[in-house]
Amino acid sequence: MHKSPNRRYWALSVVFVLLAFPLAAEEKLTLQQAVARALENNPDLAVDEPGRQAALSEYEAARAGYLPRLDFEQSYLAGDNPVFVFGTLLTQRKFTVENFALPSLNNPSAEDNLQTRATLQQTIWDFGRTRSRREQAQLGVKIADKSHEDHIRQVLFSIFDGYNQASLARETLETAQRALRSAQSIESQAKSRVEAGLAVEADLLRSRVYLSTARQQVIQAQGMLQIARAQLNRLMGNPLQDAVGETAPLAAKSIPIPSEEALIAEQKQRRPDYQNLLTELREAELAVSSRQKEYLPLLAGYGQWEMDNPAFNDFGGSNWSAGITLRWNLYAGGGDAAQLQAARHRLEQKRRQIRAMESAMALEVRRAIIQYRAAEQQVTAAQAGEAQSEEGLRILKNRYDAGLATMTDLLSAETARSGARTNLAEAIYRQRLSYAQIEYTAGILASTSPAMNLP
Repeated sequence: MHKSPNRRYWALSVVFVLLAFPLAAEEKLTLQQAVARALENNPDLAVDEPGRQAALSEYEAARAGYLPRLDFEQSYLAGDNPVFVFGTLLTQRKFTVENFALPSLNNPSAEDNLQTRATLQQTIWDFGRTRSRREQAQLGVKIADKSHEDHIRQVLFSIFDGYNQASLARETLETAQRALRSAQSIESQAKSRVEAGLAVEADLLRSRVYLSTARQQVIQAQGMLQIARAQLNRLMGNPLQDAVGETAPLAAKSIPIPSEEALIAEQKQRRPDYQNLLTELREAELAVSSRQKEYLPLLAGYGQWEMDNPAFNDFGGSNWSAGITLRWNLYAGGGDAAQLQAARHRLEQKRRQIRAMESAMALEVRRAIIQYRAAEQQVTAAQAGEAQSEEGLRILKNRYDAGLATMTDLLSAETARSGARTNLAEAIYRQRLSYAQIEYTAGILASTSPAMNLP
């Protein structure tokens, strides 16, 4: 059964009338609420905790160098090697006068030996090797903590951007819906004028083409709003399809910014990524020191207890030994010298990375300040443009009603007004984002910073 063209027309008309309605009221979502949810549930931040726990475990492992090591060993050996048999009988306390007989010494019977051994080792002095490893592990914990702080900083900037993108998408949709309602009014007016003989059919056709374009823009704006909300949900750790809530509207506001010199000074104190690079420099210094200590001796003590039995149910003898060893690597084929040189090169590389990063951070601050000032001027220009477009549309509507302007003029004015409103919303979004970028590059972006509390 086929639907009649009239029924399809009325169905489409109902859809587009609904598209033109203003957005339904939603529960409010503040930026602070979005930030709190992101800090608690963001899936990217959850990645950091296992790494931090691993760094803490490595720090505990480095402490083991100060403590003794105890090993247990159980082994079974059998054979008729004369030396083995002679030694086994001695350690088992089974050696007798008969075992001195030459035939027995040269061609002994096979013997079994079940050996149980416990060995205790303790480093007495390693000239700071263990201390260096422990300090390096401690620096690893510090790097893990600072990396998490830097990740939080990135998530805060992303949630700020995502929140304002949702606001921008909502205002873009409202502008498109307002343009659709205006297009419907123009089309109705053109139809009445054509029926009254005051306008030509071409005016009605142009108004309907404009109406079709306005409907497409509403559909596109709805899709962009859904994408922005899904992105915001992901940042807050919510299912993508959940209702986000109504974000705050984009309002123009002049925001004072600190001086460039003050922001650069803050960078070196507050930026976690810069602090991490300083920590990596300290790690490189410790690596050089550790390589130098490989040229020094190692003093250690050990103790050993051993039991040798012919079988599980036949006890033999036990013995113990203890001593102190001094190990000093005098020559290793030049490997130690090469590794020391490599550590020195990496240390110099870290020093150059710090200088390069300081220059890059200063550039980031200057770029962010320039972008903010440009965005602030764009907001002022866009506000003027919106006011002028409203006035221009009002004049052209009156002229069209009086027959002094064409439908093309009227539609151009309506397009200019919609564009001016969209431009203003985008300019405010860029101004807010560039201000947050200033705080981000200076390392001062936080849940309580001025950017996160803009009205």
